Amino acid sequence: MTAALLLLLAVVAIGMVAAQLLVQAPWATSVPRLAVASWHLLGLASLASVLLVGLASALLVVPPSMVDALGDFLAHCALALRSESTGPHGAALGVAGMLLALAVGTRLLGSLIRESRRARCERLDQLDRLALVGRRLPGVHREDRVLLDDARPAAYCLSGGLAGRGTIVVSSGALALLDDDQARLVLAHESAHLRQRHHLATHLSVALVHAFGRIWLVRQAAQQIPRLLEMAADDGAMRVERAATGTRDRAAVRRRLAHALVTMAGAQAAPAGALAAGGSAVARVRRLSTSRVQPRPVGVALLTVGFGVALAELLFVATSPAVCAAAMPVCTAGLG
Repeated sequence: MTAALLLLLAVVAIGMVAAQLLVQAPWATSVPRLAVASWHLLGLASLASVLLVGLASALLVVPPSMVDALGDFLAHCALALRSESTGPHGAALGVAGMLLALAVGTRLLGSLIRESRRARCERLDQLDRLALVGRRLPGVHREDRVLLDDARPAAYCLSGGLAGRGTIVVSSGALALLDDDQARLVLAHESAHLRQRHHLATHLSVALVHAFGRIWLVRQAAQQIPRLLEMAADDGAMRVERAATGTRDRAAVRRRLAHALVTMAGAQAAPAGALAAGGSAVARVRRLSTSRVQPRPVGVALLTVGFGVALAELLFVATSPAVCAAAMPVCTAGLG
């Protein structure tokens, strides 16, 4: 089965070569949101390839009555695949493919459901505790802001909330250590987490680790994504700060944020289910303290198009038997 072999080769190429290139990519910290999307695309493309292999193999043992109900396109695909695998091992390969697709799909779906439930329970538990020990900060904001009376510095955010807008928590100890500009940047950082839906990216990464944690690609993605999300929130905070203050001095804003990160580096650990301002502080301070070469828009566009073409190519390989079969009049007649 040529299509199955090509898809398996795609799994190896995505899981080893492409992931290694992404780990070493110098542009990843310059455009962290694109890098996070790239990690998720690689992981999902690798799993999609395995699923397509299983589904393509399962067509070898689909009963003829079910083939007739699949529609012309899938019926062509089943006929072409069966013509390639007429030997005694065809049935065994089909059963193995069906079990593989079922196992991968079930494990992924189950992990996503469990992670969603776990995150929701942890978030609701934290919100219940904050309702008892915290008090709302005055003012009109995009999200709920809660002050925690605690001498230890802390700043983190929780998705959802009383109005579904998310909640930012900051301790009195953090506000005592930060000046007004730094405090504003820290709060803007947490707001960027909520605005860019970073919790969804985190939950997807955790779910993939729980389901397929032995795969090197999945483990690398779980290590890289939290750091990149913090950098993406830093960029969002600096954009909001420049727009709010009208300053064009990007270096000054970066220095203020770097100082705030150093101040918050010793912050207490965020509770489960939260994204904290002090996470990955060393890498973020180094990033803010060095000059960055911004990637050209053309390069970013080409990279985005490249990922899209790679995913489309997987689908083309999977459906190529049907395309070839549909182009042959004898196949159309045979199915009629």
